[in-house]
Amino acid sequence: MKTLGIITEYNPFHNGHKYHLEKSKEISNSDAIICVMSGHFLQRGTPAIMDKWTRTRNAIENGVDLVIELPTVYSMNSAEFFAKGSVEILNSLNIVNTLSFGSENGNIEPFLKTGKIFSDEPKEFKSLLKKHLSDGIVFPKARELALKEYLEENSVINSKPNNILGIEYSKAIFSTSSNIELKTITRTSNDYHDNTLTGNISSATAIRNTIKSNMNFNDIKNSIPKSTYDSFVKNKDDLVFRDDFEDLIFYKIRSMNLTELKNIHDITEGLENRIKKAALETETLEELILKIKTKRYTYTRIQRILFKILLDIKKDNIYHSPRYIRVLGFNKKGQNLIKQINEKSDIPVITNLKNYIPQDEISKMMIDTDIRATNIYQIIKNKKTGNLDYLNKPVIIK
Repeated sequence: MKTLGIITEYNPFHNGHKYHLEKSKEISNSDAIICVMSGHFLQRGTPAIMDKWTRTRNAIENGVDLVIELPTVYSMNSAEFFAKGSVEILNSLNIVNTLSFGSENGNIEPFLKTGKIFSDEPKEFKSLLKKHLSDGIVFPKARELALKEYLEENSVINSKPNNILGIEYSKAIFSTSSNIELKTITRTSNDYHDNTLTGNISSATAIRNTIKSNMNFNDIKNSIPKSTYDSFVKNKDDLVFRDDFEDLIFYKIRSMNLTELKNIHDITEGLENRIKKAALETETLEELILKIKTKRYTYTRIQRILFKILLDIKKDNIYHSPRYIRVLGFNKKGQNLIKQINEKSDIPVITNLKNYIPQDEISKMMIDTDIRATNIYQIIKNKKTGNLDYLNKPVIIK
């Protein structure tokens, strides 16, 4: 059996995702699909619009056979950590043959070439990168310039998020000596950042913005599968948006001292002082982000940092390999995949959290962060029940 791996957020699952699944399965000649999916908090430092079990159900109802949760310490992080954690999970399964991602480029060769350079870091490239960073240029742009000069040609890196993630997947494949083959599918009809609906295939951003502005699900009906539409209707009173966490974030920052803030991951160069001061001088989350951001600290990076503060993700929480495989849902084919993974995986498989005993402090830190993320996420919903990671079983679609 050939198995395809997909790394995603499905926030929410839409027709573009369905197209990607179908084309990826076709070009990889795969028999089954395993998805590594972010839980309740996402890569750009925002919450998911619907909970992870609802999004899992939507994925399985539209072609995924097994959904595995990407631990929160990776899911709400830079493209590098997001990709590395995801690829390491796929590696640990020891049954995945191909990883396919969507991109604006559509040609896999530049991704492989760039990923190899970023993994190996040749001396000349490293020197060019160091020079641009010393000039005060933010890391993504500095790396783009260094690569362009090193190759003496235009690089595939640009402002397109899927291209950047694709390069990080490639880098992770090389840096982990993975046997997984990398493939890419060209995005169709819309851009990742498109804010308006574009017909049958629209961006997740446009879908979320439309819902937030008018809560009229009929406007998005043509852009999402029926199962996602039904989930929106069913959960209309429980949809979650970034600014819903505004009070919690302000409370957390104002109640922490500077040493506590300094220990949060990605806070460097005295940024804790800027964050603390801004939290005492602003009234909204948007104002807070704009007050803190600088040329070096981008809007998205600050947004991520604020949610890391909320979830108490510290500097030493990040630099570890995954310690478990957390199953969120599966179908009959996925059940067979779980049996194979149990036999071949390097790390334990969790199908019932009540039965899981962390094998070390790092495992405990990772699972505790996931549990904390769910409990904080639930505060925002009308149904504020806690400990759902223990109460909810994996989604099973027969």
